[in-house]
Amino acid sequence: MKTDLFLALVRSGLYERPLAAGELALARAATGAEWAEMVKVATEQTVLGQLYQAIFLLPSDVKPPEVVVTELMSRALRGVRSSYAVKAACESFTARLKEAGLSPVVMKGVTVAAYYPHPEFRAAGDIDIYLPAGEMERAAALLDDSSVSPDGSRTGHFSGIDVDLHERYFDLHLPASRLPEICTPEATLLMLSSHILKHAIGPGVGLRQFCDMAMACRALEGSFDPSHLREIFRRTGTLRWSRLLFSFLSDHLDLSDPVFEFEHVSSAPLLRIVLEGGNFGHYAAARAEAIAAGATGNPAATRHRKRNTLRRFLRRLPFSLRYAPRETFATIWGLIRGNLHK
Repeated sequence: MKTDLFLALVRSGLYERPLAAGELALARAATGAEWAEMVKVATEQTVLGQLYQAIFLLPSDVKPPEVVVTELMSRALRGVRSSYAVKAACESFTARLKEAGLSPVVMKGVTVAAYYPHPEFRAAGDIDIYLPAGEMERAAALLDDSSVSPDGSRTGHFSGIDVDLHERYFDLHLPASRLPEICTPEATLLMLSSHILKHAIGPGVGLRQFCDMAMACRALEGSFDPSHLREIFRRTGTLRWSRLLFSFLSDHLDLSDPVFEFEHVSSAPLLRIVLEGGNFGHYAAARAEAIAAGATGNPAATRHRKRNTLRRFLRRLPFSLRYAPRETFATIWGLIRGNLHK
């Protein structure tokens, strides 16, 4: 696949701007097979909506083959229907929680989608909700098939949509005194950054999460003090990781105006992780095998899946220990402890 062209198309759809001259030359030279491969990769990276938008910004002489456009349109429109369904379920469920006297804060996908020019083209996932201490049990009672995850969150379904309930707003193992107040711009950026970090040091992370971060940075620019954000990254031990993350955003998603002053580093290690496994690492060979084994419900298969999860964390240790050593150990220990208690 032409990675440079693929990323250029994602940027085009994300920011609703035509390709530059050099990028158009790459698009003109792309074969039908290469266009089909880009649709496949966009599916794996959950950025089909952005690729779909980019296609319709192309000049008429640069359109991919009709069969590819038809397939892309079909998949993208299915994604739009899913986005509307998730948004409606989220609104309904949060209303139920508030009626029960609870204080939900919607995180990640549904909230971040609002930063996109067309939220419906941001691929929907599950619904993530943060709840203050003491509210988890009552909230979980409103879900179908509620269960406890190894990291302590509660999962279940509402109106057929996956829901995750979290007692931690940030994917960081830190006392509240070192974390910013939630629902502030700085907290939103740290929450998204730490979520990407959690998956980068574990099973994998896809391009959609970086698109979310880029759109949040653009939407929140000017609403906080960049020096304060840098101090938060330093205080939470994520400054080195943040340099890598924002270097990636600058290199591949054209985040040209830095949210805070950072020293640019090579983003190649992070790009390899993204391209290797796609959305949360689901398309890496070992990850796909583990998911398939765990789906059988067989206890032996489930144990095999959990061992594979730990192996993936261990295999990524050279990367993890370089950019987030404390969080790496804390995350692995938390998973081990959570699985031992299940």
